[in-house]
Formats: sequence, structure tokens, C-alpha cells
Amino acid sequence: MATTVLSNQKRTKLERHTNASAANTALTLTTPTGAVRRFLYTTVKYSAAPTHSGITANLDSGAGAAYDTELSKSAANLQNWDYQATGDVSLLDDDAIAVTAPAGGAGITSQITIVTEAA
Repeated sequence: MATTVLSNQKRTKLERHTNASAANTALTLTTPTGAVRRFLYTTVKYSAAPTHSGITANLDSGAGAAYDTELSKSAANLQNWDYQATGDVSLLDDDAIAVTAPAGGAGITSQITIVTEAA
């Protein structure tokens, strides 16, 4: 996983978390814990037309598994998917966003990006 710290015109600290899968391998990217932040958006891209059951974006709650929430799930077999929360998704220092891209098929890789904003 790679994390890149960016600054926008408002001098807000944005963080971009990225990772890429090996061919025909599922990938889950989870934001780091330890800081209060706000989830902005996620994107997933497959290297070619995939066959999969759907990409998921979940809130992994620091309060425990009983409080974990699926934020969004894509349609099956999408090659490109993006999700932006319609409301504020604030993350406490023990919460995380986890995005899962299922294996896409022979020779197909996936790339996930999650962007958050420091509180």
C-alpha cells in the first residue's frame, strides 16, 4: 500500500491510499487507523473487462464487527467503479474504510484508490 499526502487550495491535508493486485487475485485496501479523518471517495479500475460479483466499500468500525457497515456495492463485472458518499463519513481514529475488488479473471489486475481528508 502507498499513501501520498496532498494539499489542495484550501490547505486541507488530503491522503491518497493506493494498491494494485496481482493477476486474478482479490485485493482489499484498508485506510490506516490512528488519525481522525473524513472519507471522500474511492475508485477501482481493472486492467481489462473482468468477471466478478461486485466491488464493496465498507466502514470497519473501531467499536467492533457488530458496527461494521457496507457503504456501497457495485454491480457485477464493472471494469471501472467510483464511490463518493452522499453524506459526511467521518472516521474516528480507530475506524477504517476497506474497499474490496474481487479477482477479475485470468491475467486481469485491479487497482484501488481511497482518498481521505485529515480532520
